[in-house]
Amino acid sequence: MKTLLSLLFLLCALPLWSQSSQKPEPVNRGNQETRTLHKLLKMPEQELSALRQTIERIEAMDSEEKERMRVRIGKLEQMQPERVNALRERYKAIDPETRAAMRKRWMEMAPELQRDWRDRIRDMAPEQRAEVFDEQGFLPAPVKRPNGPKPPKTKSE
Repeated sequence: MKTLLSLLFLLCALPLWSQSSQKPEPVNRGNQETRTLHKLLKMPEQELSALRQTIERIEAMDSEEKERMRVRIGKLEQMQPERVNALRERYKAIDPETRAAMRKRWMEMAPELQRDWRDRIRDMAPEQRAEVFDEQGFLPAPVKRPNGPKPPKTKSE
């Protein structure tokens, strides 16, 4: 949960950082920096550590990877709140140890291999993608949803 909060904080800060390189500094930037510093000072050590690791991962990304991440975040921002909540709940349902193992396996892959994986799964049907993920050990079996309507998707999904 704390890692998710850290990631969400970072995702909220990314547009600000990307805009700062494109626009001249605003007059009230000091106030924004003070608010950010205040939030950082209130964070527990674990969250700060997770944020530091996230920043290091972003710094290690090439411009192509950063652009893909911006596109993914943009899609997330365009999604219906119900769909975003459903994705968050699915993420939370994965045991933290399993998530850590999945992340470790992914991060151990060479960037070229990661790109190949993304390209391969992009064109797969969701069922086929889930089957491949399960076979390869990337994702746990999906949690069964209650017999209710599926959260609506936006047109951009």
